[in-house]
Amino acid sequence: MQPEYDLGDILIKRVANGWMVIQASVMKEDGTDIFVYEDNESANYTAESLCNLITEQFEAYLQSKKKPGIKISFSHKTKEEENEH
Repeated sequence: MQPEYDLGDILIKRVANGWMVIQASVMKEDGTDIFVYEDNESANYTAESLCNLITEQFEAYLQSKKKPGIKISFSHKTKEEENEH
């Protein structure tokens, strides 16, 4: 049995090499689109790839120059390192 996805449905899953997103296809009726946000070689690779996923997949909900919304960012520094400056 295959899951059914309606427009707007999204599934996020952690996989061995990053994060996978499965969502209803805008182009193919009853189809799905799959996106993989791969981990890189940074110290906190899972957080960085998750930030990339959220930034791209939920762009409509993020703050912009002319509209309020969610603010999200990724830092390679700890809070302690950021507060030193």
